[in-house]
Amino acid sequence: MREPAAPAPAPAGEDGAGGTRITLHDAAGRLGVHYQTAYRWVRSGALRAAKIGGVYQVEVGDLEAFDRERRRPSPPPPERVVRDWERFAAQLHQALIAGEEGAARDLVEGLVGSGVRVVDCCDRLIGPAMRKIGDQWEAGQLTVADERRASAICERLLGRLTPAPPGRPRGVAVVCSPPVEEHQLPGGMATAALREDHWRVHHLGVNVPFEELVGMIRRVGPDLVVVSVTWLPASEQAEALAAAVRRLGPPVLVGGSGRALAELITQARAA
Repeated sequence: MREPAAPAPAPAGEDGAGGTRITLHDAAGRLGVHYQTAYRWVRSGALRAAKIGGVYQVEVGDLEAFDRERRRPSPPPPERVVRDWERFAAQLHQALIAGEEGAARDLVEGLVGSGVRVVDCCDRLIGPAMRKIGDQWEAGQLTVADERRASAICERLLGRLTPAPPGRPRGVAVVCSPPVEEHQLPGGMATAALREDHWRVHHLGVNVPFEELVGMIRRVGPDLVVVSVTWLPASEQAEALAAAVRRLGPPVLVGGSGRALAELITQARAA
């Protein structure tokens, strides 16, 4: 059924008990939302309103009570304790090897939806599964295409799991890699962990020229820069990048293969 367009504002009135009424159009304005959003709240019963003369009207007292309830912070979901990470990591590994993105998504989103932190999923689920895939590739048991498909699935999963959380951010961070680094997923996991911890993150990915990386960081003016590096030949370039960024002023954290993201979060808060 098609929802009605917003009616023209009508003058406020008094109800039978002496309470002040305003139109739903004006109520939406006070709440800072579109009329159709307020209308859906009325239709769902969340916001009390009465239709008078063909126009929905809301008592100011009801509106204020609704707005207070709407703005009340929601308690964080209880954190789930996982006792068998190896089993879940093995399940994710099998899904990634088979290219079963739906199964991988159901597994990871099911854990996060039940209270598992994204950073724990990165450290104890995605990380171990992808390291095993990397070992299999080095042993000649998997192709480059197998490894890249698994990485791409994980990158899409992280994108779904880490929308910007509500609330005031801790600060602005830039996550980047030295130009010769080829692995994008570790930087994506660092970005997901920081966003979950209420950082506003600019993720620059891989293969960005050195001068352009430094130029972007200068323009953004971040509170923190994270240099993600997992490939040993890129380590020297990563240190050169970190030194160039430090001359601009912000603190720099240089990641590495096998380092836990939980440690990154602790260091980021202290930086």
